[in-house]
Amino acid sequence: MTTELLPSLFKRIEQAEKEAHEILSTHEASKSRIIFLEGLLREIRSMPVDVETYFQESIKCLEVGCIRAGMVLAWSGLFEILAERLYSDKEGEIRSVRPKWKFKDLAELKEQFPESQILDVGKEVGVVKKAHLKVLQGHLATRNQCAHPTVYLPSLNVGIGYVDELIAFTKLYIST
Repeated sequence: MTTELLPSLFKRIEQAEKEAHEILSTHEASKSRIIFLEGLLREIRSMPVDVETYFQESIKCLEVGCIRAGMVLAWSGLFEILAERLYSDKEGEIRSVRPKWKFKDLAELKEQFPESQILDVGKEVGVVKKAHLKVLQGHLATRNQCAHPTVYLPSLNVGIGYVDELIAFTKLYIST
């Protein structure tokens, strides 16, 4: 085969793969449904590279069947953006509403205080809306089930939905 035919052949292979994913993604348990999450990643290219990497790794975990690991990584990506937003926009207010909290920077804040308390203070200072707080608390509880020894074994569908929703929340905290 000549080298000038290779680019054309690769393009046809990529197109066939894309079409196969589109067809297979209509089946509920198909891993081809994950391809749509990759489309969401293109929408959040403006976030820091390390956070984008959390979501890329999360999707890779889903692809290979490591659903709990994928969900934990997705939470990490969301929480990093949320914590950065909270700290950069409301550090003074956090110190005001939590005078006993002693921290010198964002890293120390995240290290010293549980994520649930950081979510609560986020609501108190107006970064997290009341309705979002309940949803985020639920997602944190799910992340905890995935990250700690439990019998919780989420399905691929649950993992895809979880990652999809966390990407949507991440976009919300990046854009506002």
